[in-house]
Amino acid sequence: MQNITPKVTHKTVVFTKHARERMNLRNIGEDMIIQIMRNPSQTFDADDGKIKFIGKAMGAKIHAICKPLPDENKWIVITLWVRGENDDGTFTKDVAQINSNNLAVIYIAIVLAIVIFVAIGFYFIQLN
Repeated sequence: MQNITPKVTHKTVVFTKHARERMNLRNIGEDMIIQIMRNPSQTFDADDGKIKFIGKAMGAKIHAICKPLPDENKWIVITLWVRGENDDGTFTKDVAQINSNNLAVIYIAIVLAIVIFVAIGFYFIQLN
């Protein structure tokens, strides 16, 4: 990857209207994108000078296409997406299945925690 210039800050990163629409659709904040640009897990250079930043934020794998504007000391965020999402923000079938499986595991963990809490409560009541 080329040198990350200009420096990535809130003052040097600007977002296209399209990128802002995608951010709003996916509840992705500027801080998340800047974090990914500063500490990406992967980057890819394109022939036209754009850079694809890939990183995780809040458990989601986010892809952001950005272009440095060194003459203006700015970055422009052109578009972004979350791995496994459709353009309308809904999940693809595979990711939706994984998410529903995760919800089932969370539900079971909550039920078990409640059962354990109640059992401990009964134990302490019997001690008195």
